[in-house]
Amino acid sequence: MPAISFLIADPSPAVQTFVRQQLESYDFDGATIKTVATPQAACEVAADIKPDFLLTDTFAKEAMSGVGLHRAVQKHSAACHFAMVGAAVTESDQKEAREAGAYFLLAKPFTAEVFRGALATALAQLAQTHPQIAQQVMAQTRAATPAPKVVLPALPQYKPGDPVSYKSRRETVKHVILRRGELVVQLHGEAGLVEASQLQPL
Repeated sequence: MPAISFLIADPSPAVQTFVRQQLESYDFDGATIKTVATPQAACEVAADIKPDFLLTDTFAKEAMSGVGLHRAVQKHSAACHFAMVGAAVTESDQKEAREAGAYFLLAKPFTAEVFRGALATALAQLAQTHPQIAQQVMAQTRAATPAPKVVLPALPQYKPGDPVSYKSRRETVKHVILRRGELVVQLHGEAGLVEASQLQPL
């Protein structure tokens, strides 16, 4: 299958560079990622590359908005998916973006972590219609996911000499042993080991 192409339309060179870097972190070829600063330039580039995914500013002060740009791009690439970022995003903007099918609309300024999370979700959705990218999207997602912390269960705290209740009898702890992750104790007057969970502190 042919490589998919990306079009980034944002007036900020910093945003253009950041989004490009995020896409390249998924091992997408830099040659398939085009960046422009205006909706007009985006339309010209779209006619040439027929992008599969458009990341655009809302372009609230331009004659053509981000949603309008997506519709224009679809004239060259009917199946183009899109997402948006923009300053001073309102609830009305979010509603319009959802209705237009945008994967997300993030308000500027956003953190790198927030953008990465939104992009990961968007690319996972994109992979459903472009299965050739599924493997690299999954690989990057796994690499970006920290290993889960190992949380040990809370164990009762006992020490030799502690008075405890065992089978309704008052006993005294003689030894405390951690055995295969399980806390057991030996009681004075008891031959075997007793699970700590069977004791009640006094």
